[in-house]
Amino acid sequence: MSKLCVVAAGGTGGHMFPAEALARELAGRGWRLVLATDHRGEQYAHAFPAEERLALDAATGAGPLGLIKAGVQIFKGVMQARAAFDRLGADVVVGFGGYPSAPALVAAVTSQRPTVIHEQNAVLGRTNRILAPYVGQVASSFPTLERAPAQVQGRSHVVGSPVRADIRALFDRPYVAPAEGGPIQVLVTGGSQAPVGSPRAGALRGAAAAAQGPATVPTRDAGGGAPDLSGGRDRGRGRPLLPRHG
Repeated sequence: MSKLCVVAAGGTGGHMFPAEALARELAGRGWRLVLATDHRGEQYAHAFPAEERLALDAATGAGPLGLIKAGVQIFKGVMQARAAFDRLGADVVVGFGGYPSAPALVAAVTSQRPTVIHEQNAVLGRTNRILAPYVGQVASSFPTLERAPAQVQGRSHVVGSPVRADIRALFDRPYVAPAEGGPIQVLVTGGSQAPVGSPRAGALRGAAAAAQGPATVPTRDAGGGAPDLSGGRDRGRGRPLLPRHG
């Protein structure tokens, strides 16, 4: 019988898309997949090759009362995950960060199942930072892994960031340089699901600044453009910041 991997990831594309890339690779090698996430993660999981999806209780909080409430929710999520893992016979649990991955990983660690975490950023995220000392293996996208305990940095494996096949296919497309006097298309990427005012939210402001750049950059009337591709609750928020480029 095929082995079963539970992939646990938080509710943003930065966690979900690398998780999906790994899941597709494992599926191609004959593994069965189960996804553990939250309602936000479901927005990015339409193509996730999972035979089952686990909605685990998880939360974060600030202040004593908020932390107590979050602890209760996480405990419930851990119990849900342990029951699901026993029922499914999970062989390994792989966490990609985000709060929804915490209950699954804690359940796996406390039931002595094989565990792996993957960090997509050069700075270890909060959930991965807390759990890294206890999981079996730590994988990272970059050699630099800030905020990681010394014992974690010493045993982490640099594997890069898993990329979906349709994105990987873009690598083979030749670069077409803009013609002199022609349009210039600029893509500015960054997280869009973080709270307003957070470092990730600065990506939207950065996109606006880039679009407001030198006067020599062609406007949309000249065939160029700076379309607003923000997602989720940021959709449309950047449009007023892009007056010269539409």
